[in-house]
Amino acid sequence: MQFYTFLLTTLVTLSLLRLFIAFFTDGVIDGTPGTLVATFVTFVLNLSFALSIMGFLVMHISLVLGNTTTIEAFEKKTNPKWRYDLGRRKNFEQVFGVDKRCWFIPAYSEEDLECMPVLQGFDFPTRPDLDELQQF
Repeated sequence: MQFYTFLLTTLVTLSLLRLFIAFFTDGVIDGTPGTLVATFVTFVLNLSFALSIMGFLVMHISLVLGNTTTIEAFEKKTNPKWRYDLGRRKNFEQVFGVDKRCWFIPAYSEEDLECMPVLQGFDFPTRPDLDELQQF
């Protein structure tokens, strides 16, 4: 969802960029003063919103690739060997599924539901090399 919000706000910002630049360089733009103010405010708000959403998007992508939640990311700082970190590709597939066609659609394919027990919410795969360390 953040990806689509970032895309939309960036698209609106880029479409208003020409008018924004023309306002400050030429000073002459067709339209009423209300239109100019609305264009200026819309551009500034969309730009600031796009930048803030981009920050959240980068943060959440890093959390997905590390297979952590926000709270677990702070716990991971004390113990860098995270037992649920299966590698970036496997971590990504646990969240978005194996079927690449469904990566940008918020749904899982039938294949994902059948072959990924993590989607049931009861069994979470861990790294075998760290499982042995956790027992002692």
